[in-house]
Amino acid sequence: MSAVAVKSGAASGTKPPRRTQAQRSADTRARLLETTIRCLHERGYIATTTMLVIAEAGVSRGAMLHQFPTRVDLMLFVVREAYAEELALYAELMSAIAAPDARLASPPEMALQVLSRPAGLAVLEIMMGSRSDPELAERLGALQREIEADSLKAIDRYETAAGQAFPPALVRLVVWAIRGLSLAQMLTGDAEATAESVKLFGRLLETAPREFPHIPNNSHN
Repeated sequence: MSAVAVKSGAASGTKPPRRTQAQRSADTRARLLETTIRCLHERGYIATTTMLVIAEAGVSRGAMLHQFPTRVDLMLFVVREAYAEELALYAELMSAIAAPDARLASPPEMALQVLSRPAGLAVLEIMMGSRSDPELAERLGALQREIEADSLKAIDRYETAAGQAFPPALVRLVVWAIRGLSLAQMLTGDAEATAESVKLFGRLLETAPREFPHIPNNSHN
């Protein structure tokens, strides 16, 4: 639309189209998601109350309760959305690696890039917070099992590209080791030490392919 058309519409008193309820709801959820992640990352789980999120996001208590009746509902929403974003980031990072050997050694470094983001650390805060919240622990445990099952299916595409099968135990080792390293980096601020550990982890994967089942070239037709 041209500037002339905009001015003409404004002069004639034409109002912009009113947003739908779905659009307003999506906007509220996006604001709450962004704010909750920021609060978790900057202040931790205990300090990230629903009242704090409401104030920081600039939404009404009614709008919050309409979307997320309880604090647990809000936290699980953060975990789900963070995971969806992680899948997209992993796919983007994997598509940029051409050499099969590099693909074999890359999971630790990729995991650090993904899990050390504010959203990844926010999820870690929620996980640690669940230890003192029985309802969150129960519902988060069920969600985490769903996420792990889904991620193991998604990694099949990565296995095909690398020519190796990564057992579930290895996937868990990479994810949880990197979560621990990302937490250590946040606490110590020593990104260089973390990077050295991640590089070593990658070299160990690269030099021990005999530990992983080989995928024949025709196994994923």
